[in-house]
Amino acid sequence: MKGNITRNCLLFFVSLIFFSCSLFTTFCLAANTVITSDKLEYFGETQKYVATGSASVERDGAILKSDEITFYEDSSEAVAFGHVQYNDADASIKAGKAEMNLDAKTGTLFDAEVFYKKYNYHISGKEIEKRAEDYYYSPDATITTCDAPVPEWCFKGKDVNAIAEKKVIATNATFRIKDLPVLYTPYLWAPFLKDRQTGFLMPLVSNSKKRGVSLTLPFYWAFAENRDLTVVLDAYSKRGIGSGLEYRFVEPGGATGNWWAYHIYDTELEKDFWEVRGLYENRHSEGLGGYLNVNYVNDKEFYQQFSTRRDIRTLRYLESTGELNLNLNDSRLYLLSQYWQDLKGDTSLTPQKLPEAGYVLHYTPVGDFLLSASMNAANIWRESGPSAGRVDIYPRILHSLGKDVVLTQTAALRGTAYSFYQDEETDNFKQRGAFEYDGIIHTRLYRSYSAFTHIVEPSVRYHFIYSSSNDIPLLDSTELFRKTSNIELSILNRAVVKGTELFAIRLTQPVDTYSGRPFQPLKLDVVVRSPVPLTMEATYDVYSGSLDTVTSSVNFKVFEANLVFGQRYNRKDEIMMFTTYVAFSPFKALQIAGQAWYDAKGPGLRDVRVDVKYEKQCWGLRLEAVKSPGDFTMKVLFDLAGISSRSQMKMREYSPTL
Repeated sequence: MKGNITRNCLLFFVSLIFFSCSLFTTFCLAANTVITSDKLEYFGETQKYVATGSASVERDGAILKSDEITFYEDSSEAVAFGHVQYNDADASIKAGKAEMNLDAKTGTLFDAEVFYKKYNYHISGKEIEKRAEDYYYSPDATITTCDAPVPEWCFKGKDVNAIAEKKVIATNATFRIKDLPVLYTPYLWAPFLKDRQTGFLMPLVSNSKKRGVSLTLPFYWAFAENRDLTVVLDAYSKRGIGSGLEYRFVEPGGATGNWWAYHIYDTELEKDFWEVRGLYENRHSEGLGGYLNVNYVNDKEFYQQFSTRRDIRTLRYLESTGELNLNLNDSRLYLLSQYWQDLKGDTSLTPQKLPEAGYVLHYTPVGDFLLSASMNAANIWRESGPSAGRVDIYPRILHSLGKDVVLTQTAALRGTAYSFYQDEETDNFKQRGAFEYDGIIHTRLYRSYSAFTHIVEPSVRYHFIYSSSNDIPLLDSTELFRKTSNIELSILNRAVVKGTELFAIRLTQPVDTYSGRPFQPLKLDVVVRSPVPLTMEATYDVYSGSLDTVTSSVNFKVFEANLVFGQRYNRKDEIMMFTTYVAFSPFKALQIAGQAWYDAKGPGLRDVRVDVKYEKQCWGLRLEAVKSPGDFTMKVLFDLAGISSRSQMKMREYSPTL
């Protein structure tokens, strides 16, 4: 009886194991290939495996799943039918049928959708050839970076070639929104997203009262790992066609460059405008280095006619500077040239340094003192008015003493010699000798309370300059070194909470002992960091009893909106300007920012700027509206993720015309 029970149990477990194996079979061909299915057949003559029912083949990190898979061991070819899924490190594929080589990761897909993981590309088509690990071809396919079943945008075209991290090429292509065709092109060439990839960037469309309807079309060329080029074409319905070129590079040694050139023939004003802007930097803490900064326009009206940026339109000067310098241990030698272009006045009256050579000794300890000096020789030239060759020598010595009450003193000698030309009213040769003393005595008093620490810092400064001559024509700040005897009384109040400064208020009274009215305007500086950030600078005329200047700015949050209010007042120049800035995001995808300038002494509302940015998973939209004197401009810029990189679009901000 007991033997029958043992035999029956053994038969039961054997039957159970056989039944389980018939339901699910796993077969290892080699260390890198595993086949799993409900049913598995092997045909030795052709080295063919036929797996049916939840079939999968895993080989070298790639997995092919389907209802039925035929796999050839000798060639690694696989044919899959029904609910095909393929996954590797780069791509995920769904198809009705697939013929693939799992070693080469190539093949033909039918009724397929390819998802390229790294950049979120979706490629769909009736037939897609996987010609290489990162190369797909289809006679008729759609491409998008949108994840939705009906994409918010896509390109659909013939003879589609998609090479990952390089490019997408198609013929007879349409751009579709929600599968509705809105644009057609006989030939499409676009970058298959990479941080730096050659291709057309998204166009910028705008409409302006001054310039009319315009289209800006940029082409980006990444022709080397460390160099790229952008070509920009602007077409204005009222002003003509402009073209720009930007070149950027980064050298292995640390040198960088960014150069921009632009030209347009204004058909309305019937004249040429062109600008050159650029920066080359090769600075080093040791040895030879330098930089070159170029800013030039051929006509001062250029920015007023073509720029929508207020900071560019209101520029007074453009500065171009080039410098070579040799850094030594505690000093440096330099050769400098500097050219200023006056955008409001007459450039011929502006002094230019062409060139200046000099030596600078940084503060160097000598016993208890610090010694510094500067020596330079410059040719200061202007087209109209006095020009001069100038030599300037300016050694200084600094000394500090005291602990609770600290006295910091600087004494200096200065000698300057001039050789004037182009000026009949000035002697050819002039020289000036000067002595300077600057002393500041200051202390710090504080008291700690339970909630904060109050700090008071009073100081007295005396600045004295004796100069042998004060009638030298003004060339630059060197000539402002004139007879001076000023006393400055100052007191600074600060409150500190847990190591963080809550506010700082400084009151300063300058006294000019050489002036008939010695008390100069009283100065007030205020900085509040919490609870509402505030800065303010004001001067008060003690003789007239009125405010001379007031400049203030307050920054605070209302719910999720950032608000900044600014104000500038100048009694002498009759300026009363108000500015406001607001930025908020009603929800994650939408950002709104606006800025306005109001001239209370002039025409009132002068400039208004509003920026709206809307960003979804696979696309973005930027709207910009600018109201300026005599003009109103609207700009529209689309961003398709994977087709136009936001990092590449930023380079167009370099051009003030944009």
